[in-house]
Amino acid sequence: MTKSEAQKCFREFAQYGCIQPTKHCRDRMQKRNVSMDDALNVLLWGKVTEIKYNEEHDSWNSKIVGKDIEGEKLSFVAEVFETCHTVRCITIF
Repeated sequence: MTKSEAQKCFREFAQYGCIQPTKHCRDRMQKRNVSMDDALNVLLWGKVTEIKYNEEHDSWNSKIVGKDIEGEKLSFVAEVFETCHTVRCITIF
């Protein structure tokens, strides 16, 4: 999967709400006062800057950089599962 293919997947999944934050991600979101709307904004309008295949989970781990709904810089790491059309947010910073 290329960066542009991953970006297309993230945008498609965000439109349908197929996002699953991990416990770690939910904790980080709460600590940083980041809402799910902020995360969706990054998925819809951000840019995939890194991508790496994760054999253990059969997924693609990506770093997405963008802005929250207030326009503040926001980045997170997410993995995309092509087969089940799901995005799992791993961490946010």
